[in-house]
This record gives sequence, C-alpha cells and structure tokens, in this order.
Amino acid sequence: MIIIYNIIIHFYILLIRINSLINTKSKKWVKGREKIFKNLKTNINNEKNIVWFHCASLGEYQQAKQLIKSVKKQDFSIKILLTFFSPSGHEIVKKNTEANWVFYLPSDTLSNAKKFISIVKPKKVFFIKSEFWFNYMEIINRNNIPLYHISSVFTKKSILLRIRFCTNLFRKSTHFFVQDNNSLKLLNSLDIKNVTVVGDSRVDSILSDLSKYKKNTKLIEFTSNKPTIIFGSVWPEDEHIYLDFIKAHEDYNYIIAPHEIKYSQQILNKTTSILYSYFLKKSKIKENVIIIDNIGILKYLYQYCKIAYVGGGFGKGIHNISEAAACGTPVVFGPNYLKFIEAHDLIELKSARKITNLQEFNDAIISFIPSYEKNIAINYFKKRESAVDKIIEIIFSQSN
Repeated sequence: MIIIYNIIIHFYILLIRINSLINTKSKKWVKGREKIFKNLKTNINNEKNIVWFHCASLGEYQQAKQLIKSVKKQDFSIKILLTFFSPSGHEIVKKNTEANWVFYLPSDTLSNAKKFISIVKPKKVFFIKSEFWFNYMEIINRNNIPLYHISSVFTKKSILLRIRFCTNLFRKSTHFFVQDNNSLKLLNSLDIKNVTVVGDSRVDSILSDLSKYKKNTKLIEFTSNKPTIIFGSVWPEDEHIYLDFIKAHEDYNYIIAPHEIKYSQQILNKTTSILYSYFLKKSKIKENVIIIDNIGILKYLYQYCKIAYVGGGFGKGIHNISEAAACGTPVVFGPNYLKFIEAHDLIELKSARKITNLQEFNDAIISFIPSYEKNIAINYFKKRESAVDKIIEIIFSQSN
C-alpha cells in the first residue's frame, strides 16, 4: 500500500507543477516550496525545543491558534514551527501568528520527510484535523517523537479507516483529540485506544477573538439603516442564491465576503456595490451592498447582521458556520454539510437551516429570523469552550 501511496503523491506533485503554468494558486504552491530545505536550515539554525504544528489551510489554523498560545505558555523556551499545505493558509497567516517560523510543508515523499525531521528535530508534533501525511508520520514514529492529531473527525465513510496501512500508523500516534463520540467509537473499534473527545478547538479561537473585538461605528450605522444580510465565504456556485435574492430585494442592506479576494471584482461587476476598503473612507454611501476585499475580518462581521448565509454548500462543502452562530446570528447554508458536526447540531437546535434553492432561502428569511432564539446558539458554543485546556492537560501530563 505504501508503494501505491507514494505513486499517488508523486503524480499529484506532477499535476500541481503542470497546473502552476496556468493557475496562480498552484504557482504559489510550487514557488513556496522552492529551496525549502535551505530556508529551513538558515532560519532554524540548530534551534532546540521546537514544537511543530501543521495545518492544511486557514480553517485548520483557527483550530490550532489557541493551542499554539497555550503550548508556549507551558514553557517559554518552546519555539513554534507552523507549516501549511495550502497557499490560502500560508499567505494569510505568515505575517500574523504566534509562531516563530511559518513555512510550506515539503511534499510528503519519504526523502522529504526524513530531511525535514532531521533539520527541525521537533520535540512534539501536532497535525490538525484531517492532515494525515503518512511518510511524515512514519518518520516521526521512527524518531520516537510524540504525534498528536487535533480536532479530528471520522465517519463510517472515512476511507482511511478501511485501509490497514493507515490504521496501523494511527495506532502508533500518541493521541487523537477528536470532536465527537462517533469518532471515538470508530477509532476504538479498530483498536486505536489513544483517543479523547474534546470537541472542536476552533471554538476557543472564535470566542477569544469575539471577546477582544471592538465594533466599527461605520458598520453599525450601515447595518442599522436597514436589516442586513451577510453572504460569507461565497463562491460562484452560490450566485444563484445571493445575486438573485439581492436583485429582487432592495429593502435590505447586504455584506458579501468572497471566499477568495480575487473573486470580489467579479461580484462588483454584477452588483451595484462598493468595496469595503472604499466604504471605510467615504462619509456617505448610496450603495446598499458592501463587498469585503480585506482578509481576516469576516469572523467579526456576522454580529452586525440579521441573518448569515455561509457559502460552499453548493460546492465541496460549507465553510465555517461557527463564527456566525457563536455570536448569535441565524445561519443558512447549502446542502453539502454532512461532514460538519456543528451543522447537524445547530439544525437540530433550530439555530441553522439547510437550503437547496432560492425559494427555500426566501422562506428562511421570512420565517427563520422571527422564530430564532439567539441564546441557544451562543450557549451551544460556550458549553464547548475549553477544548484547548483539555488537550494541554493530557499532553503535558503525559510528558511529565
């Protein structure tokens, strides 16, 4: 199986390199890994007491952020190395993080894994959510380095749990900190016993960020003028919902936050709107649509709005709905949400709704807002706070 896995990895690298000729994101993926080992050696320079965190992208970083802070508090001599698989995480976080160094993760070949571990020599390793890179895991094991999996989720459909090669490696990991009891039961059934249910560590980051945020007076004025609907993390696949609704309803104000900033110009061309960067500079605006062209502020915008539509549900899967729900804003999303525990929970609590078409979105606006009980969602997240404290307690009790 490892032979097949390595063939897939090398084939994937080849495809990315070919795609980088025409795709900006793939080009960043390739360029970010150029001279990676030389840069690691130059920057790390035989540093000791390094703890390595690896995230796929920005969403996983939100699950790691508070944990990184807490790990550093345990021992101020600890240095944090943070790696990303995706440019959408690396490019945003590299200038604003608790980490000492931020790099791309070299591709998961056996030679890369050996070289990376020999340079970094991490004291502990944290892989966030679904990041399972098996050559790295094997080399980490061989070097007797504790490996922790944070905020992982498994279902009966999880392919990795059906492959013996994968489950054998999972048994060698130091600990799995999973989000739900179902994941615990599935891992235990495969004789993977080093598992604890702690919930989603992202909740700690969300609540911490909200507690420190000071509201923007211009946004308060804009959202007080008319009831405001926010469309967060949207893609072109979501246009049949938000563009059609906006065209038919001038009695609302709107905030649109594209999942990728480059998409904001396309939305601007299709709406009578203003970019957020210009909105902040103008004393008065006539537009009723603001398009967000800044990175990192979406999580603060939901609290200004009467209802939130979170994108991705008509594509690969919904984006972060917790940021909206945690501040007490009713949440609506498309049908592809099955892998997300919080979506199921919030639907059951009547704090979120799934839609499949524009008419259902219209119905949600009419019936959802009046019946919504804000405190139910807020309390749901408050009860799930402190995942990081639970993780820290187990990790450092094991290492003592």
